[in-house]
Amino acid sequence: MLQDTPSLRARHFDKQLLWQELMVPEIARRLGVSPDWPEDPRPSALVAAAVACLDVASTGWVTCAGAVPLTVLLDRAMGAFTD
Repeated sequence: MLQDTPSLRARHFDKQLLWQELMVPEIARRLGVSPDWPEDPRPSALVAAAVACLDVASTGWVTCAGAVPLTVLLDRAMGAFTD
């Protein structure tokens, strides 16, 4: 239903943006940089990539009707960055 309902999809996207705002400062702290330092996009890039991986893994999980566990799909999506 989320994929087929524009208003739900838009709300989901808004939530993802909020998640990113909440997570970037912690990732920046762990990287030892300021989250307000635009010269280092790594914290924002890492969080955006993680949220995107979760989104595509969730979509895949729904599409395959749960035949593959969400955790496996998320690991596969995130693994694309290390392969």
